[in-house]
Amino acid sequence: MKSLARNGSKVLWVVLFASITVQAAGQALGQTTAGEKVKLVGEIRGAKCTHYQVECFNDDNHIALEPDFVLVLPDGEYYFMPNLSRGIKARHAYKTVRIHGELRRQELWVDRLVDVDKKKGGRSKTTWDWSAREDFWESR
Repeated sequence: MKSLARNGSKVLWVVLFASITVQAAGQALGQTTAGEKVKLVGEIRGAKCTHYQVECFNDDNHIALEPDFVLVLPDGEYYFMPNLSRGIKARHAYKTVRIHGELRRQELWVDRLVDVDKKKGGRSKTTWDWSAREDFWESR
């Protein structure tokens, strides 16, 4: 009788472990699927300044030393943009931009970057477009 109870206990532990593993794998796979399409308006700022909540200045020295940049929304939330090069982000540092892309957790995968120029009456200009890059490589 004791051996039956021990074997039942082992089976219970194996079933419990298997169900937890399957559930965790399902959640992990669910997080790596495509995110939601968004249009966000914010300012591109230095990642270190934003994370540590320190005021940084829009000067060439600071921009040159900043390792990465993030999109900061008016409410203070910020998102990394891993598919944009550092040069493109630095060119738009401390400017208001509108970004069309896909949001996944803390990452914003950019499809299009639009520079919103407040000085010229709110006119906007697309300065980076993922589809234009694909067309370039397909034409070669």
